[in-house]
Amino acid sequence: MPRASRLLRLVAFAVPAGLAMAAVQPLLGAAAGAVSAGWAVSLTAPALGAAALIFGIGRLLDRGDLVQPPWYCAWLLLPGSFLLAGAAAMCIFGALVQFPAIMPAQWTLLAVGSLCWATAIVVVRRTSR
Repeated sequence: MPRASRLLRLVAFAVPAGLAMAAVQPLLGAAAGAVSAGWAVSLTAPALGAAALIFGIGRLLDRGDLVQPPWYCAWLLLPGSFLLAGAAAMCIFGALVQFPAIMPAQWTLLAVGSLCWATAIVVVRRTSR
């Protein structure tokens, strides 16, 4: 069984990586002609920016295997990861249709999810022993 710090680093990589993969989908939809290029870029750019920011915060706060995260770290990370998964879903839906409600939903999910995720990562890293 891997150490808890390694699992935490894996999760801290997987969430922004999943968001980045979903952020590329609108560009593929535009290449296929399903949506316009402007629409695709307006969905892709903020999602890729949020993924890079989240990944960067995780890398800055990483202390390796020197410390172990607390037992409750998974519970702290769940709300942010679910909200970011919702933002990723908005990217995927936006690759298929240009529905006006997708853009504000994505921005809201990205903002709140990034804040929740970054706060949880900071708390977990500070309480790791």
